[in-house]
Amino acid sequence: MIEKKYKIQKSREWWSVWALLSRSSFYKVLAVLLLMVLGECISFWRILRGDSRPDSLEELVSGSGAFVFFMAALGVILLILVWTVGQAEEKSQNTLMRLKLSGQEIFYIRTVYCTLCLTLLFSVQIIVILFTAEIYEKVVGTPGLPQQFLFLAFYRNEFLHGLLPMAETGKWARNLLLILAFAVETAGSRKTGAVTLISLFVLAAAWFISPVGMGYRDGIVDFVCIVVIGADILQMLLSREQE
Repeated sequence: MIEKKYKIQKSREWWSVWALLSRSSFYKVLAVLLLMVLGECISFWRILRGDSRPDSLEELVSGSGAFVFFMAALGVILLILVWTVGQAEEKSQNTLMRLKLSGQEIFYIRTVYCTLCLTLLFSVQIIVILFTAEIYEKVVGTPGLPQQFLFLAFYRNEFLHGLLPMAETGKWARNLLLILAFAVETAGSRKTGAVTLISLFVLAAAWFISPVGMGYRDGIVDFVCIVVIGADILQMLLSREQE
């Protein structure tokens, strides 16, 4: 009975931290995603309504600046998450102390929350591209070939292939490591973390515009992300021992 009450209390404390994070930032993240979608859709529509229509979906995506919209949204969301974690450290410290959660548990909750927000960004961007592909097919008038031109588009365009690597398991793992690296770096709330976050952001931008087929760059991104994740987890464990 006591153990059951302890688990219920622990669960409530976890949800309290989650609510504290989401209340401060989740609507802001949704607003950024909405602006990204609106910006991309307007850009897509202007190109499709123009006199010279693109010859392929990848040409439409490149001309619309979808990559710029996506990276801008990623940067703003990272700023929001960093601000949220910082506010929780400064203004909600007493609340966190009353919850009797360890620093390790708070770190895990923050990491999961940041991972969710970043995964949502990737998911929304993929949905927008797939929706655009359907519109492009109807406007250009190539019925019956959606799978073929989608397959070619996602293998010809660096940004599209980075978002949706199709059958390349290694690139899916790279995306996951990249999201986790951003998440743990943000969740750790290190004062020196800005340099690492900026470096990861530049690395992500460079990877998304790298030519398809340069597999060694995947290995570089994977290595850097693993080092960042390992360093943040190690620092969290060391700080726990000092408490």
